[in-house]
Amino acid sequence: MRIRSWGAAFVSATAIAVSLNAGVADAAPAPGFSVTSRYVDTEIAPGIPTFGAISGMDRIGNGDYAMISTDVGRAGPARFYTTHINFSAALGQLGVPSLTGGGTVLGPGTLPLLPGAAQFEGIRKLGGDYVVVSGGNQEFVRQIGPIGTFVRDLPLPSAWRPTSKAGVNGQRGLTGVAVGPRGQVSVITAGGLRQDPANAARLLTFGAGRAVPQREFVYRTDGDKVAADVIAVNDTDFLVLERGRGRVTRIYWTTTRGADAVTNKAKLAGNEKAMPKTLIFSTDPVPGLVTGNMSGMAWGNWLPDVRGQNYRARMLYVVTNNMFNGPTRVHALEVRFPRR
Repeated sequence: MRIRSWGAAFVSATAIAVSLNAGVADAAPAPGFSVTSRYVDTEIAPGIPTFGAISGMDRIGNGDYAMISTDVGRAGPARFYTTHINFSAALGQLGVPSLTGGGTVLGPGTLPLLPGAAQFEGIRKLGGDYVVVSGGNQEFVRQIGPIGTFVRDLPLPSAWRPTSKAGVNGQRGLTGVAVGPRGQVSVITAGGLRQDPANAARLLTFGAGRAVPQREFVYRTDGDKVAADVIAVNDTDFLVLERGRGRVTRIYWTTTRGADAVTNKAKLAGNEKAMPKTLIFSTDPVPGLVTGNMSGMAWGNWLPDVRGQNYRARMLYVVTNNMFNGPTRVHALEVRFPRR
C-alpha cells in the first residue's frame, strides 16, 4: 500500500547554517537558518532471485543509482546492481525502480570473493569508480572499478585494525561511506571501536590521494541506535542514518565543525566533544509507514524552483535491507534547504 504525506510530517533541524550552489549544500555562517524534511512516498523494488539484502545506495546519474548487497554466497557472489528510479515532482510520486545492470565485486588478483569474505555495507560513486565498505567479520574500505574489478584497499588507522581487544568491532564496525564534493572519502563505524565507549562511533576522512587517513572525529549515536549510513552534504557536513531497537529510524544533520579531532587517538575517553547533530527526520510521526530495515541513503535530483519559495528542495532516498525476508523498499524524502 502506498502512503503519501503532503506536509503533515515535517521535522525541523534548527540553526543549521547552509548556502546552496548547483551541486551540494555548502556550509556558510548563517545563524538561525533551518532545514526541514518531509516524507513523500515509498516504492518496492522488484527483484530477481539474487536481488536482496541491499545495504547501500548512491546516485550515479540522472535517475540512475547503484545498490550493493550484503550477501556473499547465500544467493550468489558479492555483487552490486544499477537501477533507474523516476520521480514525478508534480505528483510527489516514485516510479517503480527498474534494474539496469550491475557487476560482481572482485578481490585482489581479480578473484571472486569466497562466501563470508565480506559484508558490504555501503557504496558510493568515486569518479569513474566506486568505493565500498565491508563490516562484520571482514572490515575494509575498497575502491573498485565500474564493473567491480579490484583497484585498491584504503588503509585504516592502527587503532581501527581488529585485534581481540581493539579495533573495528563486528556489527559495530564499518557501516557507511561518503564521498565529498572534492572526491574526499569518509567512512563511519556503527558504534565504538572495541576500546571505545559503545555509542562513540568514529568518522574517518582520507587525505589527498586517499593513501593516508587525514581526519577523525567522534559521532555519538543515540543510546538505543547505531549509525547505519552516512552521506556528504559538503566538506564538513553529513547526514547520518541511525537505526536500532524499535521501529523508529532517525536521520541527523551533523558536522565536524566544532568537534574535537581524535585523529590517530588509540582509545577514546568518552568526554571528547562529538560532532554536533540535529534531527532532520524521524519515522515516528509518519503513521502507518512500513519502514523496513532502513540501511542506505542516496541523494536524488534537486526539485524545480518555485517563484517566491524561500527554500530549495532536494530528494533523498532511503533503501531497506530485507535480508531476503521481504521486499526491498525505497523511501523518498524531500529535504528543504533554506535560501540565504
